[in-house]
Amino acid sequence: MFFNRDEKKTRQRATPPALQVLNGVRFLSPRDGDAGGTWLLANEHGVTLALLNLWGAAFEPRPARPSRGRLLSDLLPDARDAEEAMNRVQSRALADYPGFTLATFDVTQTGAPLGLRWDGQRLHSLALQMPVCSSSFDPEAVESFRARHYQQSMPQTLEELWRWHSHEEQPSACTVRMNRPDAQTWSISHVQVGPGRVRWRYREEMPDLASAPVEHYLDLNR
Repeated sequence: MFFNRDEKKTRQRATPPALQVLNGVRFLSPRDGDAGGTWLLANEHGVTLALLNLWGAAFEPRPARPSRGRLLSDLLPDARDAEEAMNRVQSRALADYPGFTLATFDVTQTGAPLGLRWDGQRLHSLALQMPVCSSSFDPEAVESFRARHYQQSMPQTLEELWRWHSHEEQPSACTVRMNRPDAQTWSISHVQVGPGRVRWRYREEMPDLASAPVEHYLDLNR
């Protein structure tokens, strides 16, 4: 699984992935610098979860809303499979949370990853189509641009997929590796889950993408 995280330039820097434990279950996860939650985690059961903010008509900015990232970091790290993770979210009262899309992967899955979408009023399940995108800036145009670029590039191998996420000669608000005056891509993750190991490659980007990123590698034995 590949994941680019875009955030405002005024936010604190996130902490790269680290080993953590919840209810005896080990997992890897980065940590948000402001709210303390996360957008991505992978545990020793072979479950990987990715959270994207949902923007658009149903989004209503309100102060003191709970963090979507805390929902992921506090509720789901010890899930034994994707179905259990989805059931936990479905049983949660979500009325105070901003909109989000949750992509769930585990080692027993076949086909497309399972997804949940909370639009601020209703929670529903969906089969996710690649690539899954989110943008606070003109969401429809950005998502359409990235989908077209994905179809044109058709990356297949791991090397091609990494390059599609991480290499961009002219970053803009629409490109996958993104940069605009108020926000940018701050990290790029590649999570591989095998029979005996979770391997995480994490590229930490610098402000305005102006200098070389820093690479982090972390393994979790299963």
